[in-house]
Amino acid sequence: DGAEGDAGPEQEPVRDVGAEVPQKAKELELMENLLTSKQDESWEQRGPRASFSRQERSRLLWEDVSVVEEDATKVTALKLRLDESQKVLLKEREDKLALSKNIEKLEGELSQWKIKYEELNKNKQEVMKQLNILKEIHQDELGRISEDLEDELGARSSMDKKLAELRAEMERLQAENAAEWGRRERLETEKLNLERENKKLRAQIEDLEEVLARKRRQTASALDTDLKTIQAELFEKNKELADLKHIHTKLKKQYQEKMAELAHANRRVEQHEGEVKKLRLRVEELKKELAQAEDELDEAHNQTRKLQRSLDEQTEQSESFQVQLEHLQSRLRRQQSAPLFGKMRSARFGPDDAGDGTSDPDEDEDLQIQVP
Repeated sequence: DGAEGDAGPEQEPVRDVGAEVPQKAKELELMENLLTSKQDESWEQRGPRASFSRQERSRLLWEDVSVVEEDATKVTALKLRLDESQKVLLKEREDKLALSKNIEKLEGELSQWKIKYEELNKNKQEVMKQLNILKEIHQDELGRISEDLEDELGARSSMDKKLAELRAEMERLQAENAAEWGRRERLETEKLNLERENKKLRAQIEDLEEVLARKRRQTASALDTDLKTIQAELFEKNKELADLKHIHTKLKKQYQEKMAELAHANRRVEQHEGEVKKLRLRVEELKKELAQAEDELDEAHNQTRKLQRSLDEQTEQSESFQVQLEHLQSRLRRQQSAPLFGKMRSARFGPDDAGDGTSDPDEDEDLQIQVP
């Protein structure tokens, strides 16, 4: 029984305590019944014509003492089992506190993950707003650059038209000059008459040539300046366009990285949501187990109270047995201290008087004390 009591609490402590208490109560009840039946048998065997000798009374007394010692041993075993059950209850309380702390920790982590998820959503919205703003700025820049290029192309075409007109005018003047030289050969006779006109025409031609040369120089310098300006502006526009393309590439790369991070964050959030669901299920299971443990703890408390009541009863019975034992020991010492008085008494009454119904009042008192 001691080995089973030690091994039981390690596997299912609460159930073993609850199962051992009724068994122990049955053992105590059986022991009391046996003791009472023995006493009844001893009283039945002592009829009006029967009386025990001193040795038989001593033997019965020592049997009662051994029974009391066995009861004390069993009471000690019951105390040990009670201590073990109390230790098990303390251990279950500690487990319960640990479970409650674990649940609080999981709830804190869940709130932190919710806060992180909200921050990721806010960052995603801000990144999308910035990307939309950059797209609008880029579209505006491209439109402005295309308009500037169209204006430059229009100005260049107008300059080409002017150059064509000047070339046509020069060709026309050259043709007129050739016609004048041809007519000069034909109109040598009119040379004197037309000399003035010829001089005037030459002066006009020189003036026109100077004007044409000046116009050519001005046009060439203006064209060179405009061309250089246009080339410089075109170079700057190309540089700005290249910078914009580079910025667009960087923004596109950043956008792809942000989208990848967002996808990764979404996957992590989905994983965390799965883990949160698992944790919630685990919390529900722990709550159920905690409720079962509380029910078992209440049952163990009830069994402990029953065991305590039984222990109190056994203690009271043990105290009564101890009082009876002390009284019997004092009676035994007193009887052993007066052997001469017993011999004189046996010689006085004789063996024939041993079977009559009379008995010593001290013996009757001893027998009455033995009954609880």
